[in-house]
Amino acid sequence: MDKWMRRVIELGAGVFLTEKYNPSVVPYYPQKTAISMKEERDLPRSYPEKHGITSGRILALLTALEKEKRANIHNLMIVKDGAVISECSHPGYDVNIWHLAHSMSKSVTALAVGMLVDDGRLSVDTPVCELFPEVHYRDRRFGSITVKNLLNMTSGVKFNEAGSVSETRWTEAFFASQLSFQPGTKFHYNSMNSYILARIVARTSGRSLSDFLRERLFSPLGITNYFWEMGPEGVEKGGWGLYMSSESWSKIGITMLSGGTYDGRRIISSDWIAECTSVQAETPCTLGNYNYGYQMWVSRDSDAILFNGMLGQDVWLSPRNNLLVMVNSGNNELFQKSPTLFAIETYLNRDLSDDLHESYFSGDLNDLRRSESRFFISRHWIRPYRPERHGAFRLRRRPRSYPSEFEELFGRYNFAKNNVGILPLFVRAMQNNLKSTIDGFSLEGDGVSAYFTVFEGGVSYPMEIGFSDFKDSIIDYHGEKYLVRVMAEAMEDEDRNMLYKLELLFPELPNHRMLKLSFREDGALVVRMSEVPNNRIADIFFEELDESNPRIAFIYDMLGKRLGKDFVQKKLKETFAPTLVGARVGAVNYTEIMDAEREKLKARIKTIKLINTVIEKLIHDEDEMDEADRGGFRQFIGDIVERIKQRLPQRAPQDAEAVELLTDGGEYEKGEPPRLPSAFDKKDDE
Repeated sequence: MDKWMRRVIELGAGVFLTEKYNPSVVPYYPQKTAISMKEERDLPRSYPEKHGITSGRILALLTALEKEKRANIHNLMIVKDGAVISECSHPGYDVNIWHLAHSMSKSVTALAVGMLVDDGRLSVDTPVCELFPEVHYRDRRFGSITVKNLLNMTSGVKFNEAGSVSETRWTEAFFASQLSFQPGTKFHYNSMNSYILARIVARTSGRSLSDFLRERLFSPLGITNYFWEMGPEGVEKGGWGLYMSSESWSKIGITMLSGGTYDGRRIISSDWIAECTSVQAETPCTLGNYNYGYQMWVSRDSDAILFNGMLGQDVWLSPRNNLLVMVNSGNNELFQKSPTLFAIETYLNRDLSDDLHESYFSGDLNDLRRSESRFFISRHWIRPYRPERHGAFRLRRRPRSYPSEFEELFGRYNFAKNNVGILPLFVRAMQNNLKSTIDGFSLEGDGVSAYFTVFEGGVSYPMEIGFSDFKDSIIDYHGEKYLVRVMAEAMEDEDRNMLYKLELLFPELPNHRMLKLSFREDGALVVRMSEVPNNRIADIFFEELDESNPRIAFIYDMLGKRLGKDFVQKKLKETFAPTLVGARVGAVNYTEIMDAEREKLKARIKTIKLINTVIEKLIHDEDEMDEADRGGFRQFIGDIVERIKQRLPQRAPQDAEAVELLTDGGEYEKGEPPRLPSAFDKKDDE
């Protein structure tokens, strides 16, 4: 087994199975070091009818998206003929604040490569090893990998995205890796191909990828609000890590639709646009209804082109209608099997030239604008607080912004040692920013405003709480800067006990945190945390690792047979939705509560050590075993797992807690999406 894959297994076990406080297997370094500036609106604003589309059609699309529970949309922008005809955001988000794009970044990297090809400084047929003469590779087939194989994901290199958190010398690990197949013969999605492309742009141009694109793409398009994370070698990640606003992405989409020009200026050749948007590799149908061009996706049954990033980041282009839809989301999805894309294609992937005459969608421009202003309010997890409007309220010079019920929660609370962080786990895992333990919370008010402070690893993160709207704060999390917006609600549960809800939005990210706080009868504070996207996205990653690596499949098999087939899935859910129990400082039974939690921790640590023994044995010993040895090895592992089972708490079955508050609505990936109601289905046959 390659060293990087061994480290991936160690990291996954450390995060999800053995609850290490710092499971990182390589040194951490800050990557997101800037906060978004709010970008000025630059594109012209218009209305659908002026561009041949009815407002009713766009309204029907927005209505369908809001009803689709698996579509957790943050920002949406629709552009026709270069003008914005519709734009809206989920409460707390903003189309003019940059948002992490994940793999949509690849499409921008491909444009940089195309510019060098246009300049005659690079060819897609150039062998990659000629561009890196200093590297050493052990698989001779590396010599036949070309720039084109990186662009269309046919290199066959095994070192992939998982290696980004298990290695620091990415280039060396890429070329030291083995190949799964002869380059050019098969499609295999791998973001490290895109990283090597970023290195090629830097090496060929003599400038960083960002500096090169600043001159050739960003500045000509008037894009000033962007940020690209660096890898450990000081080079932009290429395949991910780019932050841009909806408007900036729309400008790039307009450039694609116009054949490489923007505002009358040639940005990139039409030949490159045609080449990168034509089918360069056939893809498995399991990924969606798109083949692959150069770092972008090409529809199998229409002229649509797609920039796509995981968790629901998309720029969908319809050349025949000169139209694009830009979407940021926080969905449990990879690739294009997306209910959001399904809705967009249902309403917009057709000839719209006669829409004004044929459309029978109800609703005019006023209805559309009203829907945009209230977009996703029905999906708001927190109910906005409306202070009383009686005379005493009007006479109060500085009215209190929070409900009086919230004052019961004010105080400082401490927790036993844990491996939980206030930043969503998915983000921390992507950034290798995993060292964490929430020491305590503090909630306080000054009679007007309320504040929530998290004490984590000796650092405090103060945040103002909004009750009628989100309040902005900035946190510096181990050197990474994040804009966070907080809103809270005090309410009674079904048993008339007080329940306090806090929502932490990170408008620059696809991910956000939700907390439910309540008191036990003994006065202990119970904090149930969840995040969106949640453990279901981790299930998808683990399934892919399971299929690609027999060692992980063996771990699943052993743990599943001994502890129950859902053991790993339950551990994933507990990791993404942890529960903390704390005590209020100064309470009479403070010591009693904290001692009880520490005893629970000690018992859990014993089980964790046994699980870790299994993982270590699997990682380091099984390579050298023959079939005769494996029976005894399984018996050894089985004995340890039986000891684990004895230590697991025996609890009665409980109803599933509502931690997935923005639900996915089912296992979407396992089948085709349900057909959206469509009044115009009969038109398809005409």
